[in-house]
Amino acid sequence: MWTSVVILHLRKPTTVRSAKQAFDLLSARWPVSEGKAYIAALEACEGVDDGHVSDDSARELFLLALKEAEIPYSTDIE
Repeated sequence: MWTSVVILHLRKPTTVRSAKQAFDLLSARWPVSEGKAYIAALEACEGVDDGHVSDDSARELFLLALKEAEIPYSTDIE
């Protein structure tokens, strides 16, 4: 779980609390299926489960993918 959640500002706000949730969004509901940040975030979020990537690194790469896809978001501490 991330200490600072990411809130996507879509039609309905979506709160992402972990690399697993981010991976699910990236793989199923992402508006683009290419881009350096998208691919890096997808691989990083998957790598958290394997222990190859830290939660913090996956979160930062997810934020870059959001910027790349021009998805508005904010962050908050839970």
